[in-house]
Amino acid sequence: MSEEARYLGRQPWSMAAEGIIALIIGALILAWPGLTLVTLTWIVGIFVLLAGICALIALIGSHKGQRGVLIAGGLLGIILGCIFLAWPIDSTAVLLWLLMIWLVLYGIYRIVHAIRQPPEDHSRWLDICLGIISLVVGVILIAIPMLEGLEVLALLLGIYAVIAGILLICLAGAEWSKRKHMQTG
Repeated sequence: MSEEARYLGRQPWSMAAEGIIALIIGALILAWPGLTLVTLTWIVGIFVLLAGICALIALIGSHKGQRGVLIAGGLLGIILGCIFLAWPIDSTAVLLWLLMIWLVLYGIYRIVHAIRQPPEDHSRWLDICLGIISLVVGVILIAIPMLEGLEVLALLLGIYAVIAGILLICLAGAEWSKRKHMQTG
């Protein structure tokens, strides 16, 4: 497999779009940490929906071995996003548990994805950081009692979204740089 084919599954514009969306949502959550759970459900529903769309868009030019994960993640994100937006009151408790599970699985996925990158790919450390942060936040959210930690939950999600957005934008920049270097070198 050529070096270029190895990187095709990581679409920089898709990572940048997801990063920008995460930054905006994180900033909104941090600006109003006292959000009601229904509003939080709407915000997370929009994020999950858009992240699912970004995953499906990333199929364009992706490596054949990565398409199944992108399709599954994209469709799951779109379905969950639509459910959260259609029934925000009924889906708030479900959202919290699904979000916690998603953060843990997303963290594991990012770490595994980074480990599979070539050792000379220095951006893999950004992937590892994003994976570890996602995993830790997911575990912390599972440990917080739901009724006592709603504002803490909102603040933690806002901080996570901002950090994840910054890391995704950095990953996109590193990927653009690699592709430019591969074209000129």
